[in-house]
Amino acid sequence: MKNPPRLSWRALAGAMCFLAVWVSPAAAPVAPVMLEDFEGATNRWSFSPGAEFPGAKGRFYFSPQAAHGGKMGGRLEFDFSGGGNYVAALFRAPTNVPSHLNALQFWVKRPEGHSVVFRYTDTTGQTLQKPVECPAGRWVRATVVFEQWASHWGGANDGKVHGPPRLLALLIDNGETRQGAVDFDELALVSAESLVARVSWPAYQFAEAEGWRLRVEGNGGESRLEGRRWTLDFTQGARSMGLGLPERTLLGNVDRLRLRVRGDLQGHPVRVTLGTHFMTFHKELTRVPSSSGDGITEYVTDGPPGPGWEWYGGENDGKMHGPLRLGTFQVLAGGLQDQRSVELVEVRIEGSCPADKRCLLTAETREEEGRWQSTATLRALAEKPLDGELAWVWRTWDGQEVARQRQKVRVPALGQPLQVTVPVPAPQASAKFLEAEFSVEIPGQDVPPVTTAWVAPLEARGDGKLEPESLFGMGLYLYRYGGDARGLAQMEQAAQMAREAGVKWSREEFAWSRIEPRKGEYQWKFYDDMLACAQRNGITVYAIVCYWAPWTKAYTQEGIEDYVRYLQALVKRYGKDIKQWEIWNEPNIFFWQGPKELYAELLKRSYAAIKELDPQAEVLGLSTAGIDYKFMDQMLALQAPFDILTIHPYRRVLKDTEFIADLKKASDKVRLPDGRRRPVWLTEMGWSTFTPHNTLRQDFAPTSLRAQAELIARSYLCAIVSGVEPRTFWYNFRNDGEDPIYFEHQMGIIYRDFRPKPAYRAYAVLAGLLRGKVLEGPLPMEGETLAYAFRARQGGQRVIAVWNPAREAQVNVPVNGKQVTLVNAMGESRRVVAPNGRCALSLRKGAVVYVVE
Repeated sequence: MKNPPRLSWRALAGAMCFLAVWVSPAAAPVAPVMLEDFEGATNRWSFSPGAEFPGAKGRFYFSPQAAHGGKMGGRLEFDFSGGGNYVAALFRAPTNVPSHLNALQFWVKRPEGHSVVFRYTDTTGQTLQKPVECPAGRWVRATVVFEQWASHWGGANDGKVHGPPRLLALLIDNGETRQGAVDFDELALVSAESLVARVSWPAYQFAEAEGWRLRVEGNGGESRLEGRRWTLDFTQGARSMGLGLPERTLLGNVDRLRLRVRGDLQGHPVRVTLGTHFMTFHKELTRVPSSSGDGITEYVTDGPPGPGWEWYGGENDGKMHGPLRLGTFQVLAGGLQDQRSVELVEVRIEGSCPADKRCLLTAETREEEGRWQSTATLRALAEKPLDGELAWVWRTWDGQEVARQRQKVRVPALGQPLQVTVPVPAPQASAKFLEAEFSVEIPGQDVPPVTTAWVAPLEARGDGKLEPESLFGMGLYLYRYGGDARGLAQMEQAAQMAREAGVKWSREEFAWSRIEPRKGEYQWKFYDDMLACAQRNGITVYAIVCYWAPWTKAYTQEGIEDYVRYLQALVKRYGKDIKQWEIWNEPNIFFWQGPKELYAELLKRSYAAIKELDPQAEVLGLSTAGIDYKFMDQMLALQAPFDILTIHPYRRVLKDTEFIADLKKASDKVRLPDGRRRPVWLTEMGWSTFTPHNTLRQDFAPTSLRAQAELIARSYLCAIVSGVEPRTFWYNFRNDGEDPIYFEHQMGIIYRDFRPKPAYRAYAVLAGLLRGKVLEGPLPMEGETLAYAFRARQGGQRVIAVWNPAREAQVNVPVNGKQVTLVNAMGESRRVVAPNGRCALSLRKGAVVYVVE
């Protein structure tokens, strides 16, 4: 999501393997204890408005409309019209709760745009808190294990549970909507162990489709990988041999990892790397020779975090930040100069998953032999086939159902994929979008539904004219493509698709280590080609210059001297075409490992160096992860100079009016001493369309393809109407990989193979309608509906963007003419009558409609 030095992720080849499954012998069952089924009167419940954040209202009560089973359930109503942060339902626990029950299981149905949080107050008075993972809009059984808390305070204040609960609380946060309710039912204390299936599966079997590649450090002599036969030649002085593959998510909780080979590498240390978010774990494996005479040697380790694991990069704190990905196996010379040959057998994972969440459902839409079709894929961590029923429904952008079907399915055992392919219904002539929602019902399993979509090719396409006055940027990251013929061809393809969608700016990293691999030696050709590619497609580039060259001394005065000299070399070569230079990426978090005061010095030195060579150039500074007001204050106090503030205002939920206010606040924060505003550019912002899997911890919330399209339109509109003179750069244009369940791979608005997502079309529609127009101003609307008018600079077409971020709404928009054209985010249009200068609209929550006069 950010822009650090990153590994090269390649396409996910073949089926995701999580094959053989075993369940450990069951211990004696531990009976659950029902705390509340809401079927009888009780005085254990109370309501809290979150008084430490004043303004919220609501109530908690028993209601038949809140029942999942039986006659009654619990309903927590909220009203954030007056502000506040959360409301809570508090449950005073009975005193005889067994201490060995270490999880709460309950049914919950939450509204979209709001998060549910659980609190546990123990016998010391300590309160521990964590989010509840539960999809929105449907009943799901949630499980909260009493460990790995997100925060804690009071009492022992050590993050550990002391004794049974004194008080339990279920909270709903102040999210997208001002009023609503969350429903609960059947709260029971259970043993977490009794809910877990212990699993073992060969995650990889070294098949050609898995994409393993040999990586040699030094002279590898006759080293080679031929199928599963790996020859390692250390006779020519090689320091290490590695096997790497495209990083892919390992399903379940990884308790133990085994590399199994036929043969032996005794004397050569074997290491493994695993990734979690931007951090890498690495550890030496323990050699375990076979005792069965089959010639197999195992190299084994427990999963991270834990003893023996080291880590680097990213958060750099040794904690898990999302699911694990397998990176490389590395065999070190270990002082030996010999040759070995082994047969690679498998990578086996021993771990766990919730017993009721064994299934993974994914879906995609592709064109095959001239016909579009959608394929749903089911896999199960189960030792026996699972029988169920798969259903799918097709809808238009405006929510009209056009097709529905169901069929019985048997999901194979041992993780083998079941694929069900259905044709995309023939769209009507004016249709630009169709969405399929797939869901599966399997007894005893909770499988989240998934969506996929078809979008029509663009009709109106942008041109190759440079327009630096345009507000429409994109994180194209053309620099990530290779410099060979294939890489340059893909770069051109990406730039052409961006041009067609109306992209007029790109944020490009001018990688120090690539341009100046050795001090004073410059390699310009690739960046010359990249800049030429952008310009011939009408895209203005601004440069971000960040991350240390490996040969300099990072976070020292000498390192700063080298950086500034390199920066001046860039300005001398590209200053004619590049007029904006961003100094570093997200120095307020882990991408800058030195003192923050040293970043201020780097910015001062860089500012002076750039202005010396090009007084008209603009220096972009701070580049904060989020909108970090504290960091801004620190840099202003240190008098760090910059012409444009850059921010990365990622957020889980987009609250449009608050977002606009946040941008204005940031702009006010960095006013120049004479009161003039500095522009605020949003140089990263986006949402990922990854598919969540119930067996995995997720630190990021998934977004549907439809929602991503809605969010891209609203984000750009909010930035434009905020008045902060923005350029907005979505993160990012093209997916970084093809793993459907790894969030970082799914941030793009086009797929890895250049198929467009709905967000691509939504961007193109918005950029096309607003091209050449300026903001006229807001229109008065009732409730939470937002409407802004844009007019052409030279007269002519007027466009009004209208949306309600919180709910469906019926609205009347004031217009100038008697007839107008309504255009939705997909570019589907219709002509309507607007009597008495009012245009009646039906708004779907979060979806922008354009009124064109």
